[in-house]
Amino acid sequence: MPGHALSQDETQKGYSLEELSIIDQREYKDACSDERPGGLPEWKWKAAVRIFIVTGACSGYDVSNVANIQPRLYEAFGNIELLPWIGLSYSLANFAVLSFARKIAYCFDLKWVYLVHLVIFMAGTAIGGASNDIQTMIVARVIMGWGGSVCQQINFSYVAILAKPAETAGLFGILSAMWAVGLVVGGPIGSAFAENSHTTWRWAFYIKLPIVGLCLALAVICLPSRSLATANVPVWRRLVGIDPIGVVFNMIVPVLFALATTFSGPIWDWGSAASTAVWVVFAVALVSWVSQQYFCTFTSPEERAIPMHMFSKLGLLPIWIATGCAGAAYAVTLYYTPLFYAFARGHGAIQQTVRMLPFIIVFIFVVLFTGVLLTIIGRYKIIYLCAATITLAASIAMATTMNDRVSEAQVMGIEALIGISLGMQFQHGLGISNVINKTERDRVDSTVICNMVQMGSIAITLSIAGCIFQNVGFNLLSSAVGQKQYSEEDIREALAGVSSVVWQTKDRQVVERGIAAVTKVLSREFYIVVASSVVCLICAICMSSEKLDYGKKKSTKTTTPDSA
Repeated sequence: MPGHALSQDETQKGYSLEELSIIDQREYKDACSDERPGGLPEWKWKAAVRIFIVTGACSGYDVSNVANIQPRLYEAFGNIELLPWIGLSYSLANFAVLSFARKIAYCFDLKWVYLVHLVIFMAGTAIGGASNDIQTMIVARVIMGWGGSVCQQINFSYVAILAKPAETAGLFGILSAMWAVGLVVGGPIGSAFAENSHTTWRWAFYIKLPIVGLCLALAVICLPSRSLATANVPVWRRLVGIDPIGVVFNMIVPVLFALATTFSGPIWDWGSAASTAVWVVFAVALVSWVSQQYFCTFTSPEERAIPMHMFSKLGLLPIWIATGCAGAAYAVTLYYTPLFYAFARGHGAIQQTVRMLPFIIVFIFVVLFTGVLLTIIGRYKIIYLCAATITLAASIAMATTMNDRVSEAQVMGIEALIGISLGMQFQHGLGISNVINKTERDRVDSTVICNMVQMGSIAITLSIAGCIFQNVGFNLLSSAVGQKQYSEEDIREALAGVSSVVWQTKDRQVVERGIAAVTKVLSREFYIVVASSVVCLICAICMSSEKLDYGKKKSTKTTTPDSA
């Protein structure tokens, strides 16, 4: 029977050819049916998808909405040593609660988990807008990251279990593109409010409240109730099996890593007791986390926080690793290319955004185009091979040519190439693994892993890149402008982009040497992209050459019992 492999169970049951034909037709009908699981009306599904798109864009917006308003936040709160944590705390929280998001999704109805965390998302936003000190701001960003991360994971879970095979790649592509849109417009919108004489930086937070509030109201009406919990298992038993130790480790480990990378140098001297202690505690916590999950300490293989059983599917590992590599390359390009335009050319936030359009526009277009292309050709290996090769070539060009004399046109051309290559691989692993996995639980667990490696790679990359910028940048800038002439705080302020006596000096040669030093450290950041693209290329080579079936094939001749 073409296109249908009989399982061992079916042949052992002794079905007749007619019965097997009916089974085949039912499976075909399930794959191609216009109906959704549970009889979900199509209008509700379309409304739900729009809610996912908007909340995903808001989640991306919160990653970067404080990027260009940090000078205003420094003027309001001070504490230059904590300033990087305003941006980093949201990405860290996004990654740190993903195992919690997975476990809570298996305890309660997805709709109610979603509604509760939309409220948490809004609460964090309101607290951030009303903050009167930097510590409250950081806590608010953590709350926002918590709510936004769970909502985004539920978005992916709904698509994984309710979308048709032919829709998955396109929907994941749209969700990825809209998250990216939110990410790239966050900085300009935040700076527009901060620089406007009639508003303040607080409106960079408040503007999101009515949007998320509308999504909350629509979600109550349109979002379908869907439970992934095991039938007939009471709620208390589900909560007992949430693996709190694994969830807490997931929260602690990335925070310790961020503390070690961001505080070593600016606050603690490298090799000091405090710096060494944090690195040691991080290493112990990381080993303990991996061991606890692998050996199922105080949990079971079925109930552990991280779906470790999925790692036995070796064909998916290269896809997941490549997804993380794309996140790392994306983070460096989006965060540090604008700094080149700011330091080397003196452009403001809006002008920086205009010069990032080659990256932004082609990235969004290619993400959407690749999502559609995957459903047509079904072969993802060739796409990842091309993407990794282009990223490698473009990142090498950026790392070796970026300096204070390079033309803007050249930088914009290279960033466009990076945008093309990242658009070919960014979050497409979600749709690919969703087609490869056949069970509902595996599909949801796969989205968790994809989300963890991508958000984890973004958070880790930003921590490492920030460490390089603060430490290498401090040394280069100190040597360039003369360490004896300026205090450490002056140089730290200059690196942070806030008002500093370094940039206000009338000695033009000092400013030029300072710009050259900062540009040099920015070029070194792109070696992270080079490394990630090499790993991605290796993963692409190791990927399967299989052709995926997205359910778009139509049978040319169908025989039904009625027509027989």
